[in-house]
Amino acid sequence: MNIKQFLGAISATIIKIAIAAVVISAVFRLAVYAYDFGYKVFADVPVSEGEGRIVNVVVSAGQTSREIAKILEQKGLVEDANVFYIQERLSDYKDKLKPGTYELSTAMNSQQMLEILCDVEEENEEDS
Repeated sequence: MNIKQFLGAISATIIKIAIAAVVISAVFRLAVYAYDFGYKVFADVPVSEGEGRIVNVVVSAGQTSREIAKILEQKGLVEDANVFYIQERLSDYKDKLKPGTYELSTAMNSQQMLEILCDVEEENEEDS
């Protein structure tokens, strides 16, 4: 085996190791992101502890749940609009958000916000 073949074999091995390292790093980052996203979806933690601050939110007729989630994120009621959107899609409130003006708090979790945005309390009062 001459020196050119030896250096070629070493170069090929180094390239394969570098590609494997990049792939492993990408898979690891994707796994961490997926775990973190899943944790946020199922942990349902409010943005702030204690009393929080009250924020008025206007939901117009025809707005999608994704648009509403973006509004909630812009107003500081949820940390990530995509997490709220997935929580809404997985909940019993899927496609039940109603137009109106709502007072929400940063101390509410997503489940509590969904109950208000779907007027669950009003429906329960009407059933009585």
